[in-house]
Amino acid sequence: MNPFGFALAMVFGYCAWSALSMAMDRHYADIHGRGAEPGAAQRRRLRWLGALGIVLTFAVAVAMQGWTIGPVGCIGFLTMAGVLQVLSLTYVPARVPVFSRWLAYAAPVLAVLWLF
Repeated sequence: MNPFGFALAMVFGYCAWSALSMAMDRHYADIHGRGAEPGAAQRRRLRWLGALGIVLTFAVAVAMQGWTIGPVGCIGFLTMAGVLQVLSLTYVPARVPVFSRWLAYAAPVLAVLWLF
């Protein structure tokens, strides 16, 4: 297994869970202050980004491991990324957008490294 592919799948999974969690009122308020709620357009955009992240995680897992093991690997990547997301939201909620932004910048670099 290519380590860059593993990292890329984890980055996509973590960013997907971050976007989906920010679409929820509770997690959005944890980061932006109580009483703050995402607007309807922002919530819709975050949900679409979360779904895109899950699809990209699936695509990377299938490309790395094939159609026989790839979907199972995708579930594993999403589970590991979900555990990291839960720990992040529990212990350092203010840092979740910062982590996600760093990972979003790292994703293209990892994709290029994965291709070579």
